[in-house]
Amino acid sequence: MQSIALVADIHSNILALEAIIKDIRKKHKPDRIISLGDQINLGPAPRETLDLLKQENAICLHGNHERYVLSAMRHDPGYAGANFASLEFNVKQLSEEEITFPKSLMIDGVTFCHAMPDEDRFPIDDYNQALSRLQSMQFTQPTHIICGHSHNPAHYVLNNLIIDSIGSSGCMDDGVSGIASYTMLYLSPGKTVLRPCIVSYDPAPLKEIYIKSGFAEACPIMAHITCLQQQRNFDYLMPFVTLARELAAEKNETDISPATWSEADALFHWPDNVGTAEFWRALRLHTSP
Repeated sequence: MQSIALVADIHSNILALEAIIKDIRKKHKPDRIISLGDQINLGPAPRETLDLLKQENAICLHGNHERYVLSAMRHDPGYAGANFASLEFNVKQLSEEEITFPKSLMIDGVTFCHAMPDEDRFPIDDYNQALSRLQSMQFTQPTHIICGHSHNPAHYVLNNLIIDSIGSSGCMDDGVSGIASYTMLYLSPGKTVLRPCIVSYDPAPLKEIYIKSGFAEACPIMAHITCLQQQRNFDYLMPFVTLARELAAEKNETDISPATWSEADALFHWPDNVGTAEFWRALRLHTSP
């Protein structure tokens, strides 16, 4: 029987990954570790995250956020909008070679990938949309796909198809703060067992990492969103981007301009009514020597 530790969607949350690796070492000693994509971007520590995964000999797979950063590295104009600074933060630390990963991997008949083997943004987190698309596909042979992308776990069973999305390891959307997750997979002939594992950790120091890494200065609004999201395990990104897109549409903007990004910051319902400037100013005062 093979044992495999699975992580996904770490998004540069080094504190969550460190807690997960410590728990894996202590309790399981798996044959291998597989990271199901989106190792980087959104969080403050892309270099440290990749270094730790490499140290653990983890197999990393391609995710949509690796694609975003690679596109920015190649100066794709589609990735030059208001959020480009977040990608540029990763570009300055990483090389193409370091974030060029295989899109999928098969072990004993199980396919591992980010969202789907040929689509890194398949809407696995939208049940109705995913089900509609999956029902239109033809799977002539029994297929088991284990993936990430959805920040909450998901499970689909259709004719000849089983999909298990394990959820995010570093950026969950369940609203429970201080929790990271991974999944243990046990493979034997004719049998697949998945066991979710939960790890507690202190996310408070993430704020200081955001500042010391330079991420908060490089793109303060995005850093504000993702810092809160990783600390509180709550999705602030999608409602913020939705608001920014609505404002951009009113101005007939093709891309969200920096001015519109800032306008969304002023209008967004931030937790505790603390906007971006105040959020980082208060933190700098608190952490200054």
